[in-house]
Amino acid sequence: MFTNSNNHLPHQIMKPYINALLGIFLITLCFSCKDSSGGAIQKTTQVENEMSETNHPNYVSEMEKAHRKSDLLKNGIVCFNLDMTFGKNKSLMKIFTTPNSSAIRVDKKDGASTVMVNGSIYSDADSTQWNREKFGVYTYQYFFMAPYKFSDEGTIWKKMNEVVMEGKPMERAMLTFEAGTGDAPDDWYIVYADEDSHLVQYIGYIVTGGGTSVEEAEKNAHAIKYSDYETIANIPFATKWEFFDFNREKGLGDKIGEGHLRNIELMDNVDQFEIINDGTYTKISE
Repeated sequence: MFTNSNNHLPHQIMKPYINALLGIFLITLCFSCKDSSGGAIQKTTQVENEMSETNHPNYVSEMEKAHRKSDLLKNGIVCFNLDMTFGKNKSLMKIFTTPNSSAIRVDKKDGASTVMVNGSIYSDADSTQWNREKFGVYTYQYFFMAPYKFSDEGTIWKKMNEVVMEGKPMERAMLTFEAGTGDAPDDWYIVYADEDSHLVQYIGYIVTGGGTSVEEAEKNAHAIKYSDYETIANIPFATKWEFFDFNREKGLGDKIGEGHLRNIELMDNVDQFEIINDGTYTKISE
């Protein structure tokens, strides 16, 4: 996907997990992750410079300003409850993340927990579940943070013609990547924003990781719809996510899942990640 603001985490590290997310089996998983050694959590600095010193087109800046990126980056942590549903399968969780994505924690309703600190992942889950733990800690947080990642390093934008989606006129732009960005620079995203508010409404995307060609990936494209925006501490957050099959010419296809966000909070401290030091976590990934 996109790189972390401070860590420069390759954007495509989430791609294989996101493709899996859109499968029905995802919601049957019960995750558990915590960490036992960890490092200093990177805090966001120079917020104003991040907003003013950008070489991206005006419409990219307009979207980030509409989502109040500079206000979000001033906080230590964002946390929220997420209820995901795919078919008859449901997953309930609480997510904590630093705005610069240097630390993420996912707590499942069944008591399992996943923590990522500065690129390292820690878990108290059975070793047979570790790959799924890695998936869970990045994927949901990415969907939440996507509107704040548009000016990450290596991103290339191209304005497209405005279109009507579900009866509403939308600004539209395609996001691609510079050669060598991440491990799948052939991926593309099409971002749709409200022409008046500039808030993101949809993101269509493909996943070319694992050797998949662009042509094959486009046959399995998906989209996320952001809606039911609520303003918290002057920052608009979409409280409803819907997932669809997607075609870049035809738009949305069949709906395949949805998520609901509740209890969104902004915090100053990062104590929620110190849980990795309680001695019960195993480091499962660098």
